Amino acid sequence: MNIVQRSFKRLHIEVEPEVEVLSGGLQPFLFRSSFGTLVVQAQLPRPFGTPQPEKNIFPGIVPTIVSRDEARTWSIWQPTDEQQPGPITEGAIVELSDGKVRIFNWIADGPNPDGSYTGTMWDTFDDWQTLIGPKPFRIDLPQAVGGYDDGGRPYSGVTFHRTVLELPGGDLLAAIYCWFKEDTVPSAYEKKMNRFRCVLLRSSDQGANWSYVSTIAVDPSVGQEGFDEPVMVRLSSGEHDGRLACLMRTGQQTDPIYETHSDNEGCTWSKPKATSLRGVDPDLIEMTNGLLACSFGYRVMAQAPPPEHGNYVAFSADGGETWQNQTQLPIEPHSGTNRSTCYTSVRQIDRERLIVLYDIGWWGAPIRYVARRFVRVRMV
Repeated sequence: MNIVQRSFKRLHIEVEPEVEVLSGGLQPFLFRSSFGTLVVQAQLPRPFGTPQPEKNIFPGIVPTIVSRDEARTWSIWQPTDEQQPGPITEGAIVELSDGKVRIFNWIADGPNPDGSYTGTMWDTFDDWQTLIGPKPFRIDLPQAVGGYDDGGRPYSGVTFHRTVLELPGGDLLAAIYCWFKEDTVPSAYEKKMNRFRCVLLRSSDQGANWSYVSTIAVDPSVGQEGFDEPVMVRLSSGEHDGRLACLMRTGQQTDPIYETHSDNEGCTWSKPKATSLRGVDPDLIEMTNGLLACSFGYRVMAQAPPPEHGNYVAFSADGGETWQNQTQLPIEPHSGTNRSTCYTSVRQIDRERLIVLYDIGWWGAPIRYVARRFVRVRMV
């Protein structure tokens, strides 16, 4: 078996061969239940002639695939006819202490006359055999405003991206990104789209109603986009037990990924600082040994990108403040392309093994698929 091996400092990293899991897919988001079930959503191309909404356009149709045998085989999950098209999520899924899995759609739209935003959520009580929903959730966020997306199209919502987590007392926290009324500086590459901020929300009723806690990060001078695509974990051990650690994208290509943290359940945050990681859409988990694992993509927009373009994993032993063992997941020669949109997802499978999903290909290109690799992480 062709295994790429790299050793740095106290970790030994083994990247196992690539396996395709979804033909045609881009930008995968991954959930793993406590039973080990893996659930993936990704974008497939819209069939020719499919009408698009006037605003809040999701870039593709979204299938859901499920594996119950550690990614060896996959099946398609289908909503009922009454539930079409089913949930569309950017990873904002949480398994609650009562055993319920709650899934939040990628956008909450608004504002309503009272300044609130409304989204939809779904529940599963049987490990994604069946889903109940949709039903509404509400965000009290009169500070927020709509704007335009990265294609210059109307965008009136706030984005639930990746993280919803449950605190020990049962409240939920969500890291989202959006604009407030004062966020008026255009992004570097789409003048209609203003630079984002990342915001923390809290719910005391399992996500039916949300309220504003704090701004995680805002600075229109940072990167191409400000702060967006946050991912957050709550540390469960060590010197900073209970700390919230958050990583955020700041640009569409190779801008630094920024880190900030909070030691008071998100009421206040440290000053955001650039990490050594560069690229888009970080994903972040805490491993059972206390290490943080991050997957991310270093995206170069050129038709013939340099070798460093692509998808990576990296590790932190200090709660996300510093990173080591940046390891590329190579684009294989058999892929027939040298491009990726550089969206990734990572979860832990067993004590020393991660599963990383990523995409190969590009929008409008003939080659595009979602692949997975197992990554072994050993302390040496």
